[in-house]
Amino acid sequence: PNLNSTQELQDHQQNTHRPTTILSKRTLGLLSAVFNGVWGGSIMVPMHYAPPEAHGTGYVISFAIGATIITICLWIGRFLYHYVCLKKTVRSSYDSLPPFHFRIMWRPGGTAGLLWSIGNLSSMISVQYLGEGVGYSLTQASMLVSGIWGIFYFREVVGFGVRMRWFLSALITIGGILLLSFEHDDDGGDVSRSRGV
Repeated sequence: PNLNSTQELQDHQQNTHRPTTILSKRTLGLLSAVFNGVWGGSIMVPMHYAPPEAHGTGYVISFAIGATIITICLWIGRFLYHYVCLKKTVRSSYDSLPPFHFRIMWRPGGTAGLLWSIGNLSSMISVQYLGEGVGYSLTQASMLVSGIWGIFYFREVVGFGVRMRWFLSALITIGGILLLSFEHDDDGGDVSRSRGV
């Protein structure tokens, strides 16, 4: 191609060496969301196998230790992938790891971590007293809050018709949450079993 400037040459080189992806961003995003639903929806299941004193708030420390170990393993795995599979040097393999950006991210990252930790603690208490089927399902109302953020603050959803469809779906979800909240009795069982269904 005829390149008339240094900038055009640089852009051409970047596009030439840019790796091609099999999946589109939309498809990859949808698959990741499905994976999160299957994987993330099971994170409270191990709490049922913990001793009674480790339920609820007592589960927080164990949960945090597990999350820390997995995060470290993921970092080590990425480093080894670049060092062993891609045959990079130790320095370049280390540089390929996600940067911490402490100076930039300490405030937004710390705030996000604090909000998530408080919400996660609340979900553990919910599962402890309402059970997995009702308690953790009710905590997924957080999707509605994140959706409202996306619509009104980040302007990710535009168009009156699209927004109305989202709100209709949200109303159906709220209705399901309200119905689900009646499926638990105070004796530790669920309503359907207590009715003999």
